[in-house]
Amino acid sequence: MVNFDDISAWLDYARRDYDIALHLSNTFRPMPTENICYNSQQAIEKSLKGILILRTGDYRKTHDIRELHQMCKEAGVDFGLQPSTTRTLTRFATKSRYPDEVFDYTDKDAELGLKFAEQILTQAKEVFAAAKKEVESRKSEKNEKNEGQTHSLCRCTSLTL
Repeated sequence: MVNFDDISAWLDYARRDYDIALHLSNTFRPMPTENICYNSQQAIEKSLKGILILRTGDYRKTHDIRELHQMCKEAGVDFGLQPSTTRTLTRFATKSRYPDEVFDYTDKDAELGLKFAEQILTQAKEVFAAAKKEVESRKSEKNEKNEGQTHSLCRCTSLTL
């Protein structure tokens, strides 16, 4: 059984990471590009993991966007990321976390991270909403079917009394 609250929590965390990256981008000059890149990557990673939980019930503990994207594709959700893009986005997590590993990120890198974070988060929310709607629809159909059976049973019972 899918726990929509758990998946929603993953997407909420992804949204917060994206919001932080966007705030940093809009507020500071010069832009703290390493922080924007890192938070953008985190938004993407959490969005992909949320979809993996939705589709498979589990996720792999990795920061590798290429790997997570491939797993999503195998689970039936293709976010359309190119291999070169997934390598760049993965680098945002691994090369911006510590001062001695900081890569020289540019404003263009930060903009790229924000663009893909927004795109992936939006797509993930759409997939999530569609899945939730489908499950609710099935529940409603099942309830209607059960109510119909109950009503016919009630009618039969009332006729025999």
